[in-house]
Amino acid sequence: MTKGIRRGIRHPVLLPLAILAVAFPTACTQPAPDTATSGDTAAGAGAAQAAGSYTQDDLILAAAKVALPPTSITPADLPDPESQGAQYVVRFCSRCHTVPTPLMHSATDWPGVTRRMWLRMERIDPKFAIPVPEIADQLVILQYLTDNALKVSNANLPEFPGRETFEQTCSQCHELADPRQHSPGDWYVVVRRMNGHMLEILGKEMNADQIQEITLYLQQASK
Repeated sequence: MTKGIRRGIRHPVLLPLAILAVAFPTACTQPAPDTATSGDTAAGAGAAQAAGSYTQDDLILAAAKVALPPTSITPADLPDPESQGAQYVVRFCSRCHTVPTPLMHSATDWPGVTRRMWLRMERIDPKFAIPVPEIADQLVILQYLTDNALKVSNANLPEFPGRETFEQTCSQCHELADPRQHSPGDWYVVVRRMNGHMLEILGKEMNADQIQEITLYLQQASK
């Protein structure tokens, strides 16, 4: 359950969209070869009509929406926001998108994620004047992100009512969090904050029963 982008195209998302554009073939706007049977063709036409037509730009925007940090995260939301690591995250990472929280990934995932980001930053057109962190700065950022990363459950979730709802709902956005990452008293606020991120990223949110069930489960499992 962590923290999409606005649908409007603004400066913070122009650069990642430009990068994503390279990754998506233009074939996505062209019809596929007509190799289906008449029944398959009819079914496909019905599905296409239900989904609506889309352009390559629509697909790029949809991909970017689920690949970038949610816009609701601010520098003040970062763990230890006055630390050098947090300041470097804001300085270097928020030039292309909104501020990423360390809780977006686990400690084992952050090295690969940051490596991918460094490579993208190095390939951005110099006219955008995007600062690329030096090796020493990259190490500070990576250390900060891994030190404050999402602590995952490793499938060792205790058996309490609500476990299945927690697994099915929260795994849509990230690895399952270790319930002991927060105290029982904190989970009430955390679950509701994550519900807002879920709406921003996936376009849907939990209902009141799901929120209560997940909150009670995490409160019990974190004791």
